[in-house]
Parts: sequence; C-alpha cells; structure tokens
Amino acid sequence: MHWLLYPFIGLIALILLMQLVTVWRAKQTIGRRAPEDDAIAAQTNTAGPRLYYFYAPNCGPCKAMTPLIDRLMASHDNLIKVNVAQSPQLARDFGISATPSFVQVEEGIIRQVKLGAISERQVRALLGTP
Repeated sequence: MHWLLYPFIGLIALILLMQLVTVWRAKQTIGRRAPEDDAIAAQTNTAGPRLYYFYAPNCGPCKAMTPLIDRLMASHDNLIKVNVAQSPQLARDFGISATPSFVQVEEGIIRQVKLGAISERQVRALLGTP
C-alpha cells in the first residue's frame, strides 16, 4: 500500500514545480522593455505608470476580478485590459503564462508583475493612486 504514496508525492511535487516556474518566468520580465508600449502610451495619453490586466474569459479568478477592473477603468485611463484569447501575441510578448496577471509599466520598462487575483487596494497601488 505504501507504493501508492510515491506517485502521489511525485504529482504534488510536479504541481508545485509548475507553479514555481510560472512565478519565476513572471519575475524574469521585470526590468525589460515593455513590448508595443509606445503605441499604447500614445493611445492612453496619461503620465505615470500604466497597468496591464491580462485575463481570459473562461478563467474563474478573472471573472471575479473583471467587474473591479471595469469599474476602475472608468476613472483610470492608465488601466489597460487585455484579453489573452483575442491578443495572444501581446500576451506572449509580455511573457504572460497565467491569468489573471497584472503588469505595471513605467517609462516603457516593466516594473512589477503580479499573478492571480489581487485586492482593490493592490490594484490602486499599482495604478499609482491611493
């Protein structure tokens, strides 16, 4: 019976390793130049940091975050919502491998990356507003 324990432990280790690789890949993008940011910056006409929200329409945590993001978009021009299903190349260029993902870009450089659902306070902090 104890032989069943080894595949179970291996599966748990594999899942944890996949999570760690996802976080590591996200952190590797910090400090890099943001792709297509100049074109998007010209469209937003806002000074200060821009926050990209990468989401998928069939993602459970994304469905929970999207109403908050939609509400904040009404008052923040620097919040950019990106559907990874409609813009897969942009998501790939940013190195997005999990949704929801938040990428803060300041002066064309990726400054912060947050994976998963975050609070309104954290979103506002990334936007640069209290």
